[in-house]
Amino acid sequence: MKRVLCMAVSAALLGCSGSVFAITDSETNASIPFSFSSPGARSLGMAGAFLGLADDATAAYTNPAGLTQLVQTEISLEARHTSYSTPFIDGGEAPISGFNANGLNINEADSSNTNLSYLSVVIPHDRWAFAFYRHELARFETDFSSLNGATVDEFRLFPFRSIADLKIVSFGAAAAFKASDRVSLGFGLSRYDFRFDTATVRIDDVDQGDLSIASRQFQNGDDNAYGFNLGARFKLSDSLSLGATYRKAPRFDYRAVNVLYSDVDGNPLPSPQVIASFDKVRFDIPDIFGVGLSWRPTDALVVNFDVDRVLYSQLTDNVNTLFDIQDAANQLTLEDGTEVHLGAEYTFANMSAPFSLRAGMWHDPRHSVGFSGPVSDAPDAVLATLFAGGRGSENHFTVGAGWAFKSFQLDFGADMSDGLDTYSMSGVYRF
Repeated sequence: MKRVLCMAVSAALLGCSGSVFAITDSETNASIPFSFSSPGARSLGMAGAFLGLADDATAAYTNPAGLTQLVQTEISLEARHTSYSTPFIDGGEAPISGFNANGLNINEADSSNTNLSYLSVVIPHDRWAFAFYRHELARFETDFSSLNGATVDEFRLFPFRSIADLKIVSFGAAAAFKASDRVSLGFGLSRYDFRFDTATVRIDDVDQGDLSIASRQFQNGDDNAYGFNLGARFKLSDSLSLGATYRKAPRFDYRAVNVLYSDVDGNPLPSPQVIASFDKVRFDIPDIFGVGLSWRPTDALVVNFDVDRVLYSQLTDNVNTLFDIQDAANQLTLEDGTEVHLGAEYTFANMSAPFSLRAGMWHDPRHSVGFSGPVSDAPDAVLATLFAGGRGSENHFTVGAGWAFKSFQLDFGADMSDGLDTYSMSGVYRF
């Protein structure tokens, strides 16, 4: 029985997560670091609170209704450096009866990347404005391994090595219309390009003198789909404005395969055996509702407050399993989350090149998949163990600065938390 469950675990590690692996990495429960906050170093320095303000070229993605505030053609460019840690289960023990994760060891793998995250062009015209943009929603690469197999009662979860590479880029066009002096409306349409590659290998180490590959799981996707966003901006008074948005994101299909190299007794098979293969595992980017308030008590100071509702639960609808533990896989869930953003900008406007300081904070809810419900048997305990290392909710703190010249603006921003740090530099050219 011990070897049977070992094989079940090795087969299920990616399969059990199916459509949720894309956001968590099935070995670690770590979240894919989606960039749901507004693009641009200026917005980043204000904790991503920008829906009610939306007064530069990044509004094309954030809230297209804000584009009507622009009076000159603008080109915006942003580069970001992101560093993040991925938690994963690295040995330890857990019981089946009265399951708890206190005896499990959690390790972390550090990764980072630097990328061109945003590019846009905005063309205003009378009461209309048009924009075209490229936005990198996700860029995630990681490579980590556990040399220590975890134990669930008398059952062994094999050591593993896992790599993942995810990239999602959107190319969009947006239009805004100033319906009145106080009301602007916006609409955007985006094509999303999706690329996803993962591989996990597990080693049968029950017999230390005869190590062998137990199984390999692969996930591969190269797809594209369309989404849209709606925006509105209301000028409530000379010092107060309200913004509202809805972003409908697409879903993609990718392929998942599980291959066994040993039988249930640990003996090598004459040839690898594909025990499960799915051609249309779903990757569903969460939809987002957002509302923001921007208050300008003086000409030099602006304070922004945003609330975003992220429908993370869409990611765990109809979870797939490559191994026959569907009842357990159905208990992998992810709850919708609410992001709260608060940021401010103070501008020294009396300088020849006005200089701005920015700061803010925001709350990022938990968005790692977890095992819900009671643990009643070995498959439940296996998934509860594998999904015990997810990162919880975090508070982010941000700072930023910028200089505005006659036709050019340069901005810097930093967003810091326990598990994710982002540094941004962006420029805007107006003509």
